Amino acid sequence: MSPAPALALVVNTFNQPDYLLRLLNALSRQTQLPHEVVLADDGSDDPTRAAFEGWAAKQPFPCARVWQEHTGFRRARILNLAIARATSDYLVFQDGDTIPHPWFVADHLRLARPGTFVQGHRALIEQAGASFFGRGEFTADRRRALLSRQLSGLKHAYRWPWPARRYRSDLRGIRGCNLAIWRDDLLKVNGYNEAFTGWGREDSELAVRLMNTGARRLDVRGWAICYHLWHPPASRASLPANDQLLQAAQAQKASRCDTGLSAHRPQAPR
Repeated sequence: MSPAPALALVVNTFNQPDYLLRLLNALSRQTQLPHEVVLADDGSDDPTRAAFEGWAAKQPFPCARVWQEHTGFRRARILNLAIARATSDYLVFQDGDTIPHPWFVADHLRLARPGTFVQGHRALIEQAGASFFGRGEFTADRRRALLSRQLSGLKHAYRWPWPARRYRSDLRGIRGCNLAIWRDDLLKVNGYNEAFTGWGREDSELAVRLMNTGARRLDVRGWAICYHLWHPPASRASLPANDQLLQAAQAQKASRCDTGLSAHRPQAPR
């Protein structure tokens, strides 16, 4: 068996310091720690910086924060900045409003396969549950959320003894809140497409390009799970334009984007 790769957690956030700190504290309690953590900050104010820096100073692994001015939802660009900053071979992307299961990192390491990107899944913590989930001990918080009917998506809420794994070529269930990709595969496709601004479809378009280069999508259930904390939905105003970008990538069988990761790296992709 090949040795486990160096794994970076890439966490994206914007002005949710309370949620972010809950996620970060959950990372400190993982059964297996990541090699590094990179915060992709889409223009947050000082409370987010202070929360991250205070946490990072106590960790035994490298931590870094990349930041850009907030001029609207530019998740694709800030993730490219984080990818360029990370040094690990294998990158796991997680949204800053999710809480990882204690086995999240260990599961992703065990699921990593060359030439494959892994889509994990999430359970949902409803509005009232989001007030407490992730503040206390994990099992107690999950039990409380279940008993108070604040936990939905139960098939993704509990870790299974063995994962259900299936290779798929469609886009159903693609979500960047729990997505693991090899650095070399990201370099091949030029990372995220920065033509995407506003909420929606940037992860699906990335998956299209990855699969067009021969990378296989592995959908995993029962392992590598996380819990999404309720928040007001983002504006969907950009969704029609982003849908067009996705459809163009599919129609053209695109494998690289024009405006992507290469803009943030001093050297050409390998």
